[in-house]
Amino acid sequence: MSGDQLSAAAAVVAYQAVTLTELRGLFDQVEFDLTDVLERELRVSDTLDSVESGLDAVRARLQAMGVLVPAQDSQSSAATTVSIETPRYPSYAVPIVSTHGDFDQLVRLAEARLDLLGIDLARDPLQQVLPSGQIARSLRSYAEEHGDVSWDKTDWTVVLVAGVLATLLDVVLVRIPQDSTFLGEKYAGSPLTKWLQDNDRAQDIHDQFFKRFEKLAKVPYDASTTKATRGLVSGMRPATHRLQSLGHDPALGFLVGVADLMHGTGTYIDKAGQLVQVATEATSIDLINALITQVRHLLSDVYTPAGLQPPLFSLLQLGQVDSPFALGPSGVKVPWTDVARHMYTNGYDLRHFFTMGITPGVVSAIIRGYWLLKSYATDGTVAQRKLEHAKLTSMLLLGHTIATSGTLLKTGLLFGMNPAALNYNQILAMAPATVAWFQEAIARDHRINLALEREWEFLLNTHGQE
Repeated sequence: MSGDQLSAAAAVVAYQAVTLTELRGLFDQVEFDLTDVLERELRVSDTLDSVESGLDAVRARLQAMGVLVPAQDSQSSAATTVSIETPRYPSYAVPIVSTHGDFDQLVRLAEARLDLLGIDLARDPLQQVLPSGQIARSLRSYAEEHGDVSWDKTDWTVVLVAGVLATLLDVVLVRIPQDSTFLGEKYAGSPLTKWLQDNDRAQDIHDQFFKRFEKLAKVPYDASTTKATRGLVSGMRPATHRLQSLGHDPALGFLVGVADLMHGTGTYIDKAGQLVQVATEATSIDLINALITQVRHLLSDVYTPAGLQPPLFSLLQLGQVDSPFALGPSGVKVPWTDVARHMYTNGYDLRHFFTMGITPGVVSAIIRGYWLLKSYATDGTVAQRKLEHAKLTSMLLLGHTIATSGTLLKTGLLFGMNPAALNYNQILAMAPATVAWFQEAIARDHRINLALEREWEFLLNTHGQE
């Protein structure tokens, strides 16, 4: 149904509600005791019957005495009937409604009537004409059946607090991966990432837990220079070779990297943003061994100085897509391929990705925790929380939207358009939050439509039986 049709239908329903409300008010004003009226009419009828019998007896006696008695005129008799004065009530003219099925005429009639009553059709007309008690009962019934997804002031406050607090932590704690100078300005790095990337600590962890995997997990996609790929992959060097190798991506690696292990190939993205697959002399292995080798190889690289790139980060190198960032004093915008390489070589790795996870984690923890506590405080059931899950997803979506806007402002205003200030983890969190909101909204609309269909079927069946 289009917006115009919905507005017209709302006007007609409001018009009917006004008419019924006025009629109900008139009936409430009329003091009418039907039982008393009937008893009085019976008493009058009995009296008239008695009088009529007496008159008949007198008439017969006069006729016996030879007196001429004129015939009784029914109209005059009716005129002399005792009249009972009844109270007069003001009349109410019910508007005439077309019975020819002309909906447009009905809409015009309804709009004229509502305009006469001063009802603003720009707002919900039903809320202006229905009694507040009836509206409250309807809302309660609707919430019980479909769940209450309306927001109150506390809900708005919690979402705003979650988004703002996450932004503050992004500015103060996440910052950028390392202390660095960008376009002539010095910026302090994240204290948490600095602790995670500390060379001595990283070396100790690597030697103690992961170094033994280096010999057990040789892979065909680990070429470190352009020469090692027989010149097929341009721009390859030790500092960027993991970023350019899709097998090293913590997410894509379990697809592309495993496939490379099973086929003895290496899949890379060159400096020009082209996808290149290089055949090697490595022996192909089966799926299970490929998965085990993939896990071991990623673990052997995670605590090395260069580390591993964040999940899906390698895809930023594909193509020559323009970015809003300039990496030099000339101010010339460079493609995302160069931006990704710059970020990775300046500490933007998987360990900083964990630090960036604080921001979306705070948003989710505050909003989900508040939602559960509020449900427990109001004795909410699991079934009720399931019905109201659309509200939770909408709160999460707005919270993540505020935090994402915060990281964009942080990058542009506080860190001089340094791409390393972007919170990649928070940006990724927007995708599942948006998908979850759409899924819940669609599921809720489906449940409501099913309920409406059942009501229509009930009404149609009832009407058919009549």
